[in-house]
Amino acid sequence: MSSLSHNVHMKRVEYLIGRNGRSLIGYIHEDYSAICETYSRRPAVLVFPGGGYNHLSPREEDPAMFPFFAAGYQVFVLRYSVGDDILSSSPESEAAEAIAVMRRDADRLNIESDKIAVMGFSAGGHLAASIAAHHQLYGEESRVDAAILSYPVITMGRYTHQGSKDMLTHGDGALVDYYSIENQVGKEMPPCFIWHTAADEAVPVENSLMMASALRDGGVPFELHIFSEGRHGLSAGHNETGPEEKSVQDWIALAISWLSRLFRFAF
Repeated sequence: MSSLSHNVHMKRVEYLIGRNGRSLIGYIHEDYSAICETYSRRPAVLVFPGGGYNHLSPREEDPAMFPFFAAGYQVFVLRYSVGDDILSSSPESEAAEAIAVMRRDADRLNIESDKIAVMGFSAGGHLAASIAAHHQLYGEESRVDAAILSYPVITMGRYTHQGSKDMLTHGDGALVDYYSIENQVGKEMPPCFIWHTAADEAVPVENSLMMASALRDGGVPFELHIFSEGRHGLSAGHNETGPEEKSVQDWIALAISWLSRLFRFAF
């Protein structure tokens, strides 16, 4: 099921995803290629906000995704299942379905179907890494072409975020292994951009270091940025998302530059 509305500059679309009918919301550049020299189809970025798999943080939606829209990308956010809803519909399966919907509807959404990136924050960073590592299990339509991981939960081991682990695995040993993404990196893993702060006390920086090491061992291209200062959950680092953290604000420009080089997209 989907709906569509638009104004002069962009379209807003919404789909319902998974058994729990979670919202996939997209903001789409209008196609003006018939009247001026611009793109008809564009790469897309699908955002997963954080919240420890217990809730979803709105601070990691619009403030982080609209800089990518301004850089020419089609942008989407998936409000995936959290809390007890995870028992009936896994966030990873919803992410896979969302990507498949975007790819199947690429004509309507003006998307380049071979240039779909996922971007997640904290637990949403875990979801982004998880679907990036496991997308081949869901079929070609759910393929991830790039992943941007922002202070991500990666491991279910020593350095995990315990709340995320508990909500996602409920102590199931098989799920603990499956969702320890540092052990799941294979040849299907797409290129990754990772950023974290060394001062993060909620999700230790070791999560990103372990991910970078796994990517290195697997021969997967990646870019890693560790900022010396900054608390957890910074989003864009501007005062609209909490106390301003100038030390990390460059991550968005760095990520856009990385993704634009990878996708060979300039706007």
